[in-house]
Order: sequence, then C-alpha cells, then structure tokens
Amino acid sequence: MKKYEIEKQGQIEFFETFRIDYQDNNVLVDYTDGVWHGNLLEFKLNISNINKVLFQAIKYLSKMRIKGESVPANILLISLNQQICYHFKSKDYFPEIHKVYFGASSKDNDNFVSKPYIKKIDYSKQEGVFELLNLLRTSEYLPIDIDENCIVGWAERYYSFYPKASKGDFIGDDNGEVKIIGEIRAPKLFKGLINPYTKKTNEKFKYLMDKLNDKLKKKTLGAFYTPIPYCEKSKELLEMAIANIPKGNDYIILDRCAGTGNLESVLTDEQLSHCVLSTYEYYEYKVLCERLADKVRLIIPPVEMEGTYDCGYVKCADAMSEEYINNPLIKQYLDNPKCNIIMYENPPYNDTSSITGEYDEDGKKFTTKNKESFVFMEMSKHKKNFRNSNISTVRDFANRFIWSAYEYYLKKPNDAYIVFSPVKYFKTLGIFKDERKKFVRGFLFNRKWFHATASGISCILWSNSKEIESKFILDAYDIDEKGQLKHLHPIEIKQIQCNFNNYQEKYIGNSICGLGCNNSGYEVLNHRVETVSYDDDDIVSYFCLVSASFDLGRLAYFNGRGFYLTKANYINKLSLFCAKNYPLNLWYEKDVINVSADRGDAYLKDSKLLKCSLIYTCLSTLNHCISFMGSNNKLYLNELCFDNDTLATNELKNRSLTQEEQDLIQLWNLILSLAKETKNYNPLYKYGVYQISNELNTYKLDEDNNKIYDYNELNGYLEVLKNKLKTYYENNISPLLFKYELLK
Repeated sequence: MKKYEIEKQGQIEFFETFRIDYQDNNVLVDYTDGVWHGNLLEFKLNISNINKVLFQAIKYLSKMRIKGESVPANILLISLNQQICYHFKSKDYFPEIHKVYFGASSKDNDNFVSKPYIKKIDYSKQEGVFELLNLLRTSEYLPIDIDENCIVGWAERYYSFYPKASKGDFIGDDNGEVKIIGEIRAPKLFKGLINPYTKKTNEKFKYLMDKLNDKLKKKTLGAFYTPIPYCEKSKELLEMAIANIPKGNDYIILDRCAGTGNLESVLTDEQLSHCVLSTYEYYEYKVLCERLADKVRLIIPPVEMEGTYDCGYVKCADAMSEEYINNPLIKQYLDNPKCNIIMYENPPYNDTSSITGEYDEDGKKFTTKNKESFVFMEMSKHKKNFRNSNISTVRDFANRFIWSAYEYYLKKPNDAYIVFSPVKYFKTLGIFKDERKKFVRGFLFNRKWFHATASGISCILWSNSKEIESKFILDAYDIDEKGQLKHLHPIEIKQIQCNFNNYQEKYIGNSICGLGCNNSGYEVLNHRVETVSYDDDDIVSYFCLVSASFDLGRLAYFNGRGFYLTKANYINKLSLFCAKNYPLNLWYEKDVINVSADRGDAYLKDSKLLKCSLIYTCLSTLNHCISFMGSNNKLYLNELCFDNDTLATNELKNRSLTQEEQDLIQLWNLILSLAKETKNYNPLYKYGVYQISNELNTYKLDEDNNKIYDYNELNGYLEVLKNKLKTYYENNISPLLFKYELLK
C-alpha cells in the first residue's frame, strides 16, 4: 500500500474513533485534511518537522479567509503513527493568516519557525482521548480582518444568505449624506467571524467594486473595471483624438460610465482637467469622487446633496435617462461651437433581458428588473434602421451607450469616440446613426482581465469623418503573467451584412402536438411552448439559430426562435449547424468570429461541405436529437444519426467517402454494436452518439467523485470518436465555412 493510501486510511480511522462524520461535505474542504467545528486538522504519518506542517496549515487558513470561510480557532497537527496531536491557536499566527500565498500549500515551507504549541496531546491514552474529544467539540473561530484580498469571498457568502441584499447592506459607508453601517462595519451575520471594518471610506476596495455588486446589480449594471495595461494602451487613442481638435477649440473628455475611474487613472493632469465623469452606482461614485474630484473638470453630480443617494444608485447620473441627456452641465459644452466632445468609455455590455426575461435549463422563465429607460425607448424606435437587429440589440447596455453617443453627443466634425465593446455593434448590428463613421485605429483586448471570461473586446477610435469601410484591422493585445502588455498580431474584422435569420424557412404543418424540448433535447413537461409545435412525419428536427445553449432537437425548442428541418431541406441546413458550433478555442476568436449569411446559398454548390456536414452532425454530441416516447404516447425517432435505416444513414449511402470518413463510420458501427449490449438499450429507438453517451454509457462515482464507467470499452471508443471528429471538423469543414462566409 502506498504512503498516501496508508495516511488516508489512518485519517479515516481517526475520524471514526473521534466520531467525526467525514462524509459531511463541510469536513473535507479546500484541500485540507479536515475542518471540524472550530478545528483545522492536518494529518501526517509521522511529523518530523513541526514547523513545515504548521506552515502548511496556516496557508490553508489564509485561503479559507480569502474565500470568505470561517477560520477555525484551533490548529491540530496529528502524527498518526505516534498518536500525538499538537495543538496550536490560530490567533498566534494572525499576521501570517492575513498574507496571500501562491502555489501548493505543502511547498516552500522549510524556513518557517513556529511558536511553542499550546499542548501536546497523547491520544494513545484514555486521558488524551478525553482531552482531544473535548477540544474537537469546540466551535470557536478566529475573527479576521476584512481587506481587499478577502472582501469578495465574504461578499459572496453574505449574498448567499441574503440574495436580495444590496452592496450597501454589506459594505456600508459612513462618509456621506446617507449613513449606512453595513455588515462589515457592524457584523451581525458574521459576528465573531470578522472584525469590524473601521476605515472611514471604501477607497481600499476601488478595484473590486464591480465584484462586490450583488448578483442583481451585476445583472443590471454589467459592471467591471478596466485593467491598467489596457487603460494605458487606450490612452494612445485618446491622444490621437486630442491631437485632432482644431486649434483654439476647447474639448471635454466625457465618460458616462467611469466606475471608480480606472480608465482615467493613467491620464495626465492636463487631460484630467478636461474630463467630465459620471457613474450610476453610488459606492463607485463615492470612490470616484475621492480619487479624482480635485483633478477633473466635473463629476456628475458635482457634490453629494440630500437625495443624491437613490436605493444604491446616484440620482441624476443614469446616462440612459432623458434627465441626464438634457443635463445643463453637459449641454453647455455640446452647445458651444468652439468645444469638441471626445467620448471615452468602457460601457457595460450585458443583455438586461428586460423584455422577454430569461430561461433556465429546465425552461423556467425568470426576469431581471430593469427600467425601460428613455434611451431604450428611443433606440427601439430606430432599430429598424440597423443593419441586423432584433430586440436583444436594444436590451444590450453597450449598444445603448454607443447608439446614444452618436444620437445625442457627437455632432461636430472633429468629435470622436473611443469605446471598449465587443465588435458586434459595428460588425453585425450596424447601430451607428449612419454607417459612415471613420475607423481611425483600434485594439483587441482579452476580456479575461476585466473579471470576465476570456474573449475579444475591441477598443476603437472612431471619428466623425464620413467614409464607408467594410473591414477593420485591430492589433490584438493580451496581458502576460507579469502584468505587462503583450502584442500578439493584427486581427481582421469584416462587417456582416446578412445574419443567419436569412436561412430560416417558414413551415406550416398539419399535426400540432404542443410538445417542446429543453436545451438538452429532452421533452419539457408542464411548460408552455412559445411556438407552434408540430410533429408531422415530414419533420426531421428543430434548429435554433438564436439560443447559445440549443442547436438541434427532435422537438421544437420550448421558446421557439428557430425553424423546422424537414426531409426536403435538412441536408442543406446542416452546414449551418456546423457553423454555429465552430469551437472558438482562442480568446481573440470569441465575440469576434460570427456566423454570416453574406454569400447566401453559395455553399450549397459544394457537395463536399454538405457531405462533411452530414457526417459531423450525425456523430456530434452537440446534436441533441434523441429517440423517445412522448407524453402523448407517440414514439419519436432520431433520423439525424447513423443507426440502421435512418434518413441520414440512407443519405450517406449515396455519398462517396474518403478513407478518413470510412474510418469514422467504422468506429461508429463499433460503438453502436457495443451500445446494443448495454442494460438500458431500447431496441425501439434509433440512437445517436449524444443519446448513447447520456443514457447507455452509464457510470458510478467513487469516494473521490471519479467516474467509474460500467462499459469501459464503449466509453473508450466514444472518447476516440470525439477526438477524431474534432480533427475531421478542423481539416474538412472549418476552411469551407470561412470560404463561403458562413463564418466571418
């Protein structure tokens, strides 16, 4: 038996001896050997260097503090072979617990020197067992200090208890018109777990204010901050815009969504003196004033007065309101013919879902409270003029900021706009008031560093020159492990004139069934289907163009937004499925490469693409067509798979296959033969790879949550197919999708 297994067995025996329920999810947490009541347990077969083991335990406590978890008051180091427990108090290592450690907790511990232990307990004797039992029953914790390293973890824990709480309820502020104490300043939920935060302001948390928003505010504001390296790079565009201001003219740099002022933090004093800033979130406004009020020309509102605080927001600072657009403090510059406007913004770019709400994976609808602003209403009137648009175009906050910038502010020839945003606003949507804003220069940044997922976000300088352009070159920049800007290569962005909706075909059937499926392809029961749902014999599947979580299903997707594939058209539509599932492996492809219909039906002349699309679709787990017995007692069969005598199988017989394709089909036949031997196989069904993976490739979980498959051979071949299919897509399908501009 290996050393680790012996140690693990000794740990279990200890738990059983001292009646510790080690099956409890709250015991074996955060890679520790165990947390029980107010005790952190660290086990070793033999503790030969108590300093190293203690430091490892201290690192665990540091990580618990950062994650917002209660820090045990006792540290118990247990030498299993010796049956000795060394008892330490966490408070004796308060400064060490408040440091941040990188790397594995068990590494680089040689130089640590411990203080004397409180007690050495020999639990091989009855009196030692009794003493250790009493110690393990204690539920005392170390009150920790809140700082910028741990506040996000404790905030998330707070909101898990109080989902409807605001950020003011958590952090509070005692420096303004409205005095809000806040949990961190007078702990109630966390009493005895954290020390009251005594700093007068929240300046210390300025870089984390976006992450401190509760989930509803995150949804409403789409808040995030701009990393300093990207601020410094975007400053180059600002200086280009300033250099273009006519001699003798004044100018303002307007940022309607400044947050805590990161974007402006790298500007010179001269540049700051031209800045007019605002932010809608009250606590960000407070920090913004603390940082920049004495340096900029104006912050809206200039001072906090009675009524400034409005349920966590700043009255008069909602940039999407008519009141803000008509604010005389801003209009004085707009109306001045000798003053140019340079807008410099990193707007929130989430979809507020204020119109239709959103759906979870089970098809249950929920809504996000969002006031239909003045800009929302006005932009809705103009969306018919956008190149490609639907209501989600207006719901997206970034689109509102960009549209309103040109609608209300950028009127003079030398005005300019430097804006951070995904490229869709000009690439696919065309939401500028006219299509002739001149691209001057731009960058593509990795959104990962904005407290978000890795994807491309553009930063572009637009001028008011009226020149038509159809493609743009952006220099891509990432941030390396040292926090330095790293130039990658130029990225070409091509505008899209026609979107995928052009490929929809209207279908009017005969047999209305009223059934629908969720994004997993399975029937949704007791849920209204928001489209006309048919089950005519002519129907093969339902293809959804809009939803990010659903592509192909045997039934209509419950919220519609798609169209039926029939026996007559399905072979011509599978290339669209392949395009929609382009993998986007690189961050500078995400939110940059889009599906397109710019070349119309040109792709239909390529028989290779049609054949490859058929093979990929029928072997992909992303195809969620399944066979099943419906709630109406009708058997629905999957025709988009290569089971015996399906529509797809018969179609494939008419195609000439390459050796690579023959190998894929041979592998599939082997998988199908193994699937038929499984316990859950239903001979009435036609099976595809997705349904085999979901229903027949069964497994159990071991004690470490590892999957132990019931049919190892089947599982192995499914993995091989997945890898081979990925290569097949890359070599045979992807280049053709770009050739025919189904991807662009």
